[in-house]
Amino acid sequence: MSKLIRINKLLSQLGVSSRRKADEMIAQGRVSVNSKPLSGPGAMINTEKDQIVIDGKIIDTKTNCSHTYIMLHKPAGYITTLKDTHQRRTVMDLVSNLKGIFPVGRLDKDTTGLLILTNDGELSHRLMHPSYEIEKIYEVVIAGAIKRSDIKRIEQGIDIGDEKVSRLKISNILNGKGETIIKVNIHEGRKRQIRRTFEALGYRIKSLRRVAYAGLRLDVKEGSYRQLKADEVSALKKSAGLI
Repeated sequence: MSKLIRINKLLSQLGVSSRRKADEMIAQGRVSVNSKPLSGPGAMINTEKDQIVIDGKIIDTKTNCSHTYIMLHKPAGYITTLKDTHQRRTVMDLVSNLKGIFPVGRLDKDTTGLLILTNDGELSHRLMHPSYEIEKIYEVVIAGAIKRSDIKRIEQGIDIGDEKVSRLKISNILNGKGETIIKVNIHEGRKRQIRRTFEALGYRIKSLRRVAYAGLRLDVKEGSYRQLKADEVSALKKSAGLI
């Protein structure tokens, strides 16, 4: 770890928080350096001399964090956040025996599937950053059949009210009784993008599940989790440009 380092990057490397969460804490006035509250996220920290305090707790900048990497099969009805002010169930309730980890990105309350949790802030930051174009695969179940013309429209781009159109890659379609199962590949992370895309065309989504993330395939039962293997962690870091 370098002697001088940007504070949000340092906190992510130490496993204290993700870079985004570190910036939020700084904006909320919860972080001070050498007894002075930070006014902005751009502070450079000398890891040998500076003292960081968050919510009254001194952060040991010389400690090498032992990172944890978890694959969780998120059920419906859980919020993807560390805490919820309305006392709703969060994904952290499913891993309550593990301390210091946080979810990488979000899944909507009604969306199920693969969620990575870790205390490796640098990896988390890169997996979520759009420049690394991390692939995510979803299984979408819609009521009824999908029109061939709408498949083409989805892949060419649908206006869902954002600054740019939503483009999804459809990799597989399976027709069932009264429903259609569609595999969707996506590299973006816009809020409720898949739901909004199908709803814009008049389709009702019966279920939405993430089945793959950055090459990882969902292989645990709903509500369960497991530690990632060493080769899986290496593959994640490679996809994020860390190795």
